[in-house]
Amino acid sequence: MADATDSPLSLARSTSAWLCHGLRLREAIEFDSPLLARLAALSAILVAKVLALAGRTQAAFGLLSKVHASAYSPRAARLVEGLLQSAIGTSGPRLEPNWIAPVLRQHVDGQQPTGHTRRYFETPERMLGSIAMVVKSPRGGERGVIVIVYSYALPLFARLFDIERIAASYFLVLEPSWSGYCTPDILCFATLEQPVFVQAYEPRDHQLIAGLGSNLTPVPVAANWWVDHRTFRPLADVVKDVDIIMIAGWADFKRHHRLFKVLKDLRRRGHRLKVVLIGYPMQRTKADIAARAADYGVLDQLEIYESIDQDQVNRHLNRAKVNMIWSRREGVNRAIVEGLFANVPCILREGFNYGFHYPYVNELTGRFASESDAAETILWMLEHHQRFAPRTWALANMTCQVAAHAVDDAVRAMAARIGEPWSEPVAVKVNGLHGQQYWDPSDAERFAADYDFLAACRRS
Repeated sequence: MADATDSPLSLARSTSAWLCHGLRLREAIEFDSPLLARLAALSAILVAKVLALAGRTQAAFGLLSKVHASAYSPRAARLVEGLLQSAIGTSGPRLEPNWIAPVLRQHVDGQQPTGHTRRYFETPERMLGSIAMVVKSPRGGERGVIVIVYSYALPLFARLFDIERIAASYFLVLEPSWSGYCTPDILCFATLEQPVFVQAYEPRDHQLIAGLGSNLTPVPVAANWWVDHRTFRPLADVVKDVDIIMIAGWADFKRHHRLFKVLKDLRRRGHRLKVVLIGYPMQRTKADIAARAADYGVLDQLEIYESIDQDQVNRHLNRAKVNMIWSRREGVNRAIVEGLFANVPCILREGFNYGFHYPYVNELTGRFASESDAAETILWMLEHHQRFAPRTWALANMTCQVAAHAVDDAVRAMAARIGEPWSEPVAVKVNGLHGQQYWDPSDAERFAADYDFLAACRRS
């Protein structure tokens, strides 16, 4: 008879336990040990200098990019920012020889197909209307506007299309999907002569873009401002039979295991909470997440759903009393705002990304919580969830219409600065599961001629 310890579930749970230990160790080094973090950052700066002197400039810049994005050391970040200002800033002296600008161009030219992007290399027009969306047509001497989403897609669009030709007729608005803007995915657009706008709501990223002195201009919105509040809304016929919902892809940085630890601790105290997890395959699988939950002894408290549509997500949000995000660093999280429009208050981890206390987490919408007080915050939120009015706040402050006005104001100001006319506002768009859509579907037909022009700009 086979040993029970050799069963697939036992092996999965054993592997999961080792992974969780490894994740905790990595977090301790990256986030919770300031001295080690500073030493790592300054050591990386020295290595980057050696790599640059050896002619390995792409590797050097990649290392500098990671140093800045990590926020391990303010001093190291200032060194990187000073290098960028000297190299690509238009308002100050440039380094001679300037090795960064060629690296940024090489980053674009070196884009290669992956399993995720191969379809765009085969048919670049697939990017048009979803990844790259026209929200204003050029007219006479007035430029149009194009919004390009997802960090990975920014250099890809520049690789597959003649962006110099496009930027002569359209202002480009970049919408990164990850925090930490000192990256060639974004900075490659600093090699253009034309103005380019970057959605930047994180103060640290906003300050980086504003301080470069380049053609890049920050706009104080981000990807999670473009939620369709017609889809994410309260449903009167849904009973709140779930305590917590967590909408997060199956990846380590989403930190499902830390939620499971809190659930285990609460269960030991007599609080057996019901939780819905919604995600999709990323770094891990649904089976991996289930194995981790089993390792903590809380699998029987979970409902797990994978790759469901937005209407189903909204229905599950309406079942929940609290919407919880427990990452430490990622992009601007859209699930938070989707929950607000569904009238579900949120719990966001204290120190998320770079520690900015987002205005959309407030007394009407939710709470910040730390590892030490997560359990007590959850219990308090569950008891008082009806006190919150998240949809009311979000409708007044954070709709896609508000975001469109912010983009329009930024582009209008730039047009006035460079002596160009500006009379027609940008169209409103929303972000869905697979890219952008127009708020008014008829706009797709209105901009048909623009997409014909963009298709003609594809590189051979």
